[in-house]
Amino acid sequence: MNGMGFKRALLIAGKGGTGKTTLAISLAVHWVKKGLRVGILDANLSSPDVPVLLGLASQGIEGLVEGIEPSSPVEGLKVVSMGLFLHRPSTPVSWRGPVRHGVLKQFVEKTHWGDLELLVVDLPPGIGEELLTLMHLFREKGRALLVATGCRLSLLEAERLRGLFQQGKIPVLGWVKNMPQGEGKIDLPLLGTLPFDRRVQEGAQRGEALLWHHPGSPYAHALEEIAKRCLEALRQPSPSPITVTARLVWRGG
Repeated sequence: MNGMGFKRALLIAGKGGTGKTTLAISLAVHWVKKGLRVGILDANLSSPDVPVLLGLASQGIEGLVEGIEPSSPVEGLKVVSMGLFLHRPSTPVSWRGPVRHGVLKQFVEKTHWGDLELLVVDLPPGIGEELLTLMHLFREKGRALLVATGCRLSLLEAERLRGLFQQGKIPVLGWVKNMPQGEGKIDLPLLGTLPFDRRVQEGAQRGEALLWHHPGSPYAHALEEIAKRCLEALRQPSPSPITVTARLVWRGG
């Protein structure tokens, strides 16, 4: 894949309403502040909210060309989202499967990502065609991170996603409990718990990432630990495939 100018992709998945888009942006901003070159791919074609949360202006449909130029709100961060190519954030996107597959493939392979160390992929909620497409596109470089609130339905969806990633042979690094509701858990490493912080919502309303303005908040401290553990897991070598050698033994004539 000629356009995949990044070493590793982190696929952030979860049920709708778990705060995974905010987590994706927060992790990317944190790593950029630490000196990494990071990209964000907003893979939610129907509700592409990353540009709204970052306060990015639309390029219009004219920007959706063979070689896509990502938006760069700060040095070291590159962003691609369907929301960058809509004339208004409220414009509905109602494409069917083959078109969605083609657009996501174009985002991944034809974007001028440059030399990124990490691509953070904000997946659409739940399980759908976009997820299957992206699992195929990132089958070699992809790692998954699950987000849940701790409530039963959120955890159930996370378990479904875990099973799907395992079927697709994409390693799951662990999960993050966001805005915790209840004591439920998943049989995966818990990378951390993010407390509810009203300033996160307020910043989203203004198109501002929390860590740019409140680096000393409890949310930021919790996220720093999550980002550290996540990066350590991402830097682990890929598990080696199991090779089975068979020997045939002939008996008799």
